[in-house]
Amino acid sequence: MIAPPSLPLRRAAASAARPRSSAALARSLAAAALAASATGCLVISPPEYDEPSQTGPVLTAVFPPQHIPIHIVGPRVVTDLGVTVLSEDNGDPVLVTLYIDYGRRSLREEPYRLHTTPRELEAGTIADGQRPFTIPWDTYELNLPTDGMTPERECHTITLMASHDFNGCICPADPDDMSSLTWQVINCDPNEPGCPAACPALDCGGIDAAECLFCDTPEYHASCGP
Repeated sequence: MIAPPSLPLRRAAASAARPRSSAALARSLAAAALAASATGCLVISPPEYDEPSQTGPVLTAVFPPQHIPIHIVGPRVVTDLGVTVLSEDNGDPVLVTLYIDYGRRSLREEPYRLHTTPRELEAGTIADGQRPFTIPWDTYELNLPTDGMTPERECHTITLMASHDFNGCICPADPDDMSSLTWQVINCDPNEPGCPAACPALDCGGIDAAECLFCDTPEYHASCGP
């Protein structure tokens, strides 16, 4: 039987291994120093980050509540629409416009009765969270039609549309880059007899289907151009 090495022998073997390990480390450090001296310095390239992709805006209503109709009483009414927008804009402003009776085909074959000129909101990022803004609706500047084209003369809607670009039809240029909010509007004094408390919604899958038209309806969108 071969006896195990004694403790002094094990210590001697460990001592002999340490110089070899130290020598290997020294050679590695020398090689690194040589590589650094060949280029003059060690340069570490900074990481490259891709810009985040632009996203379509997402609107959320703050006030007035969407489930409560807005009654218009008097010759002139100014209503503030409080909204938040969430989007990654990559430096492009968000554009917003207002439509009267959006979705109801007009006599001019447009998907709204009236509209405002798009206005700009300052560009932001997703990291900014929901950015609040207010759009005033002045019935002197964007009045309600009274030609009886709606099923009930007093019933209308006001729609806020947002996008990064609008085409020649004053509709979002990219159907994937749009968001909208709609409030029901009733053009009469709720205290007057006969003034409705609510109005029927546009039925685009039923009897009103022929009257319906939207900005992202493929045939209409294709006809609008840039």
